[in-house]
Amino acid sequence: MRTLRWASAVAATACLGTALLTGSASAQSAVASPVCVTNHGVRFCEMPDIVGLGIGEARSTLAAFGFSFGVQRSTIDHVCNNIGLIARQSPRTSVGSNPLVLYPAGTAVDVWIWQRPPHPCP
Repeated sequence: MRTLRWASAVAATACLGTALLTGSASAQSAVASPVCVTNHGVRFCEMPDIVGLGIGEARSTLAAFGFSFGVQRSTIDHVCNNIGLIARQSPRTSVGSNPLVLYPAGTAVDVWIWQRPPHPCP
């Protein structure tokens, strides 16, 4: 574990590939879009929320922050309301978390995608 210092005098603790940001106003209030910080050429960002998005939109949202799709799994949508949308992501969104959790660019995000059930939809 190490402490990183940014020009704005905000301290962060990097541990297991993530950074925990403390002592800033943005870490204490919800934000509309992910926060990103670059330190010594490494970009760290909050994990955006892609649950409920289509695959294409989710992929481009992740790419905008330097993240990528990891393993894609499926889960059954028995009521057929969300077929083809992202059901779950790992790591989960960190937007608005306190302390602020940042992930390094290049982090792969595993996703679960809603699929048709083996029975007819209602």
